[in-house]
Amino acid sequence: MKPLGLWTLPNAITWYRVVAAVPIILLLVNGSNPALWAALGLMIVAEVSDGIDGWVARRYGQVSAVGKILDPMADSLYRVSVFTAFAANRWMPVWMFLIMLWRDVSVSYLRVLAEQKIGTLAARQSGKLKAVAQGLAQILVVAVYALWGSAPPADMQRLLWAALLLATLVTLWSLVDYALAVYRGLKSK
Repeated sequence: MKPLGLWTLPNAITWYRVVAAVPIILLLVNGSNPALWAALGLMIVAEVSDGIDGWVARRYGQVSAVGKILDPMADSLYRVSVFTAFAANRWMPVWMFLIMLWRDVSVSYLRVLAEQKIGTLAARQSGKLKAVAQGLAQILVVAVYALWGSAPPADMQRLLWAALLLATLVTLWSLVDYALAVYRGLKSK
C-alpha cells in the first residue's frame, strides 16, 4: 500500500487555512466594509475547514504523518495571522496578541521536545477548546466591525473585549496544559 503524503483531500482542506491567511490579512487591514464582509466569508470557510479536515482524514482512511504536522501548523499560522491584523487595526490589545503568539510558538517547541523524548504529543482537548474560542472571537470581531464600521457601540465593544479576553485566557490555559503534559511525560520516563 502506498503511504499517504502531502497531497490528500484532508491536507488540501488544511492548506486552505494557510493560503487564505494572506488575503484575509489584506482584507482586514484594508478595513472597508466590502473588504470586511469578504474577509468574514473567507474566515468562516477557514473555520469550517478546521472542523472537517480531520473528519475527512479519519472517514476516508487518509490520516497521515504530514497531516498530523500540517494541521496544527496551519491553525497557528492562520489564527496568528488574523490576530496580527487585529493588533494592527487596534481591535485587540497587543498583550493579548503576544499571548496568542507565545502559546503557539511554545506549543510548537513542546511538540518537538515531546517527539524527541517521549513520542508524539497528541492534540489535547485544551487545544481544541482554544481553537473554538479563538475562531469564535475572530468571527465575532470581524462581524461587529463589518456591521458597525470603525466605531461599534459601547456595548458591542465590551462584548468584543470579553470575547477576546476569554479567547486569551483559554489560550493561556492551553499552553499550561500542553506544558504539563510534556512535563509529566518526561517525569515518567
